[in-house]
Amino acid sequence: MKTLITTLNLKFIHTSLSLRLLYVASYHEHDVDFKEYTIKDSLEHIIEDILRMQCQIVAFSSYIWNIEYIQKICAMLKRRQPNIIIILGGPEVTYEADYFLKNYQIDYVICGEGEVAFPALLKAIENHEKIDITGVQYLGHISEDVACVPLSYVESLDSPYILPQDQDNMSKRILYFESSRGCPFQCQYCLSSLEKGLRFFSESYLKKQLKLICQSGVKTVKFLDRSFNADAHHAIMILDYIFKHYQSGQQFQFEINADVLNQKIIDFISENAPKGLLRFEIGIQSTYEPTNQAVKRMQNFERLSEVVQQLMSDGKCDLHLDLIAGLPYESYERFAKSFDDVFAFRAKELQLGFLKLLRGTSLRNDANEYGYIYQKESPYEMIENKWLSQTDVHNIHIAEDMLEKYWNSGRFVRTMNAVMDEQKSAFYFFYHLGCFYEKQGYKKMGYQLDELFSYLDRYLQREDYHELLIQDYLSQFKVKPKKWYLPTLTPQERKEVIKDLVERYQLDRELLFRYAIVEKITQGYLVVIYKDYQCKMDIYK
Repeated sequence: MKTLITTLNLKFIHTSLSLRLLYVASYHEHDVDFKEYTIKDSLEHIIEDILRMQCQIVAFSSYIWNIEYIQKICAMLKRRQPNIIIILGGPEVTYEADYFLKNYQIDYVICGEGEVAFPALLKAIENHEKIDITGVQYLGHISEDVACVPLSYVESLDSPYILPQDQDNMSKRILYFESSRGCPFQCQYCLSSLEKGLRFFSESYLKKQLKLICQSGVKTVKFLDRSFNADAHHAIMILDYIFKHYQSGQQFQFEINADVLNQKIIDFISENAPKGLLRFEIGIQSTYEPTNQAVKRMQNFERLSEVVQQLMSDGKCDLHLDLIAGLPYESYERFAKSFDDVFAFRAKELQLGFLKLLRGTSLRNDANEYGYIYQKESPYEMIENKWLSQTDVHNIHIAEDMLEKYWNSGRFVRTMNAVMDEQKSAFYFFYHLGCFYEKQGYKKMGYQLDELFSYLDRYLQREDYHELLIQDYLSQFKVKPKKWYLPTLTPQERKEVIKDLVERYQLDRELLFRYAIVEKITQGYLVVIYKDYQCKMDIYK
């Protein structure tokens, strides 16, 4: 029976490892293929595309970001092709399979890992056999079984990482990789806390797969391991292989728990890592101990701080730090303190997320105890709790929007670092900037880059910041941009300045006249040359 394995990703650059694993586990024995869509694709297009393939079975990988779309697609498919068999799998359906079987127009749910269950289910369907497979549920056959596949079996399959179907877009998309499954921690808001044990793929398998990846055209490799550094020997083995075999332009991204990052790993990175090759995502979530205890997230913030500072000291790694707003016991003021504690590291990115009450998690089960009101549809984001009112949550969203625009975007590095040097609270700076935005009616979407700079300039209203904004703005382009600010030199003054610069510093006169923007600033003259799609910036006294 012709079978399609599919999902809806957030963006085209994302890829689904689960689809590829099910494919390599099935295609030798079954007529299967996989295809990905995005949540931006029209549902009508997806439906027509699937029907055009004339599939008898369609399997969806389900997550909080796509489950609502999948529900509609399933209903539309059943309406157009009533006999089509629909299977759902993935973390969104694993822990409440009965809900989806009763409320969605589907036939089966696979709970947990599918590399064994999925081909077994296809075989049973094709042979009209009774279905009694660990992890497979359907109406009349609902249990709490969650499939767990031996990693040795996964290692016996063809590589899911370098498939012919992916070759044309390898350099344009993120490749997701796993070196382990499971999580050693029990964070009550996370689905990983429901998994039992931590399992590692073998060294020989990992090196074989990494060799293929390093030799491919892929640029970004993101490890799916919940805690890459859970075993120091394992982590160093992988890092050592990557350092010796990576290709220019590649970056490898990992999720780590910083407070338990072994010093051996830190030293190994410091001594051996090429700059820019690694990106670490560190989930701090809160710096308030009662909050961490409530969600069973044991964290030594003092040690975490030491580790983050060590990782940032030599600039070898890009750091992405995470906070979660809405955890138990953390009031508005205390969350602002957590924000300021974490922002003080001045990491390249600080992601401010909002708690999601995921199906199956302990925190969702205890929602009434903490006074949670949350969205009943995915992504189940919290609306309020005992410590945060809806107004508080709205205000945090205001700060989060400004954080994304003016810090995480990386477009205001000079300006924002100078501004933050003078702030008592980074959180309240972003909040007050957001309030200014709302009062002025500035665009929050559909804006041009020059407008972002202009908005911040009007808020700051200081000459030294104005000059830094000019430098930040001009550094964003590879060709001469339009100016959002008033020129600092008249055309005649510009000619005279260029003449002086040529004589004093032996610069190329034609280069300056044809390709340069020249502005007068406090330190002297800012000269930005745009040639051959390159930007070169200097300040001359």
